Amino acid sequence: MTATYFQQLTAETPTRVWVNNPTADEIGLALAQGAVGSTTNPAYGGNLLKRAPEQILPVIAECVALSDDDTVVADLVQQRLVARIVERFRPLFDASGGTLGFVSIQGAPEADRDAGHIVEEAHAGHAIGPNAAPKLPATEPGLLAFEQLVAEGYPTIITEVFSLAQLVDASERYLRVTAATGKRPPFFMSPITGIFGDHLKAVAKRDGLAVATSDMELAGVALARECHRIVQEREYPVTLLCGGSRIAFDLTGLVGAPLHATINWSTFAEVLESPEAFAPGIDAPIDPAIVERLRAAFPDVAAALRLDGLAVEEFEAFGPVQHFRNNFIAGWNGVLAAIAEARRQPAAV
Repeated sequence: MTATYFQQLTAETPTRVWVNNPTADEIGLALAQGAVGSTTNPAYGGNLLKRAPEQILPVIAECVALSDDDTVVADLVQQRLVARIVERFRPLFDASGGTLGFVSIQGAPEADRDAGHIVEEAHAGHAIGPNAAPKLPATEPGLLAFEQLVAEGYPTIITEVFSLAQLVDASERYLRVTAATGKRPPFFMSPITGIFGDHLKAVAKRDGLAVATSDMELAGVALARECHRIVQEREYPVTLLCGGSRIAFDLTGLVGAPLHATINWSTFAEVLESPEAFAPGIDAPIDPAIVERLRAAFPDVAAALRLDGLAVEEFEAFGPVQHFRNNFIAGWNGVLAAIAEARRQPAAV
């Protein structure tokens, strides 16, 4: 029987895949294809409300009975949804000696400007299980929280990475904290690929820019490859966990490198259905002329691809970071709306 794309990926390359925001069925499907972890984000509950409402509405009903505070209920819903995935990946975590099988959890996006609150949510999230990894934004408050969590020995995932400056800042913080404490917990960082392209498309539409969609869709992979180059060159002790895929190339264009990528099950399915033969896509070059056109058309691309392109206080307001965060807010607000609706329902007799 012919091996699938993902079976060949695992057997022939150092690249590994995770599944993003999965339904209950998709967890098993992804594990069967060799997924070594799972990511969730603050839009997870809103995503399930659209794709699998029967899997989240009972959880909302249970949690509504536990608190009169809707924000507390939303956190409880997120934790219970993630706990289901943590349980499924726990055997892999145990079998790997704690190197694989992580599941990310990230709290309310409206509260991510408070480093202390981010730490509190991280503590609550990790309490779900040893393979529950707090996911933190690559912003000034998120990075302050990151330093504390690393010092405490927590596994962490830095997300919302859309620039080399964010990559370097987080990596250097990890080095400083680990040198001072002697602790070296697992550390992942997520350059966001396809969503970078989504942001550029929105900017092009807003500003009337004549830029090819196919060019904009390559911006994230170009950034992820530069992140990989910097990590290898500087020997940063981080595992890149590229995310935010929108097209197959957001995964296939990275395969062959010693990094991880997290994708929706829909991308798994798209790749599995493709008639193209397996090949390490990291070897497929991106035309330098495309990258130069993107730099010239979009200040955000120029800033993203410079090591000194952003100062730490600029990370949060960076265009693609805000675009991604707005997605999180919309998803989280969807859960809050469902909580409010659940409170309006008559109690079962």
